[in-house]
Amino acid sequence: MKNNKKSNKWDITKEFLIEEYVRKKRSLPIIAKELGMPYETLFWYQKKFGIKSHPVNSWNKGKRNSLTTEFKKGAIPWNKGKKGLVTAWNKGTKLSEAQKKNVSIATKKAMQNPEIRKKIKLTQFQKGIIPWNKGKTGVYSQETVQKIKKARLKQKLPKKFTKIEVILFSILEELNINHKKHKAILNICQADAFIEPNTVLFADGDYWHCNPSIYKKPRTEAQIKNLKRDKLSNRKLIKEGYSILRFWESDLIKRREGCKEFIKQLIR
Repeated sequence: MKNNKKSNKWDITKEFLIEEYVRKKRSLPIIAKELGMPYETLFWYQKKFGIKSHPVNSWNKGKRNSLTTEFKKGAIPWNKGKKGLVTAWNKGTKLSEAQKKNVSIATKKAMQNPEIRKKIKLTQFQKGIIPWNKGKTGVYSQETVQKIKKARLKQKLPKKFTKIEVILFSILEELNINHKKHKAILNICQADAFIEPNTVLFADGDYWHCNPSIYKKPRTEAQIKNLKRDKLSNRKLIKEGYSILRFWESDLIKRREGCKEFIKQLIR
């Protein structure tokens, strides 16, 4: 290595850099400071010679933090169990109708852009792709499964009522029967309608729940799955002391008055 003070140019050899940077594992800023040269220049030589950089955490690999700053084992974090320490700036605020309209217009305008549509499509779950956990059991602990079920029951899906749910709700309203829509029942299921104290009502689609008057036996996996789930829910609800009323789609649509009279006789 030579220092030409007149031209202010540094002649760094590859051997020198390998010795100091690679073998001695010294950092480029420290070497540059000792040589009195800019760090950027030394970095340029490193790239020129094709010398690989140190791993980011190599300097402290295997080393512990200072005892004064290290988090002691068994110590309780100051914010453990505390809620509301950080509040979102928009928490509790609702968009006005004008703001909602502006958001809708902006979204529709953005969706007209082919590039944006392409990006959104890439983030969506592609058709035909098999989920990583399909058919696998034991992926989650029983405690986690129960938490997922509980959270799922609190969700109101679909956001819009189905056609037969609307018919069922209208019947209950005509009979002046107080009821709750999409009510989660314990950790068992979500009722389409619930009447205090213990009456659970369901509006079952003919296809999805496999109406026996139409389908002699299940044809699809969805029907088999829904049948098993319905039977399991019925057993659990009866065990907990609930009364169950299930109405088929075809009955609610074609025999609405009959369903209304049945509910009237049973509930009154």
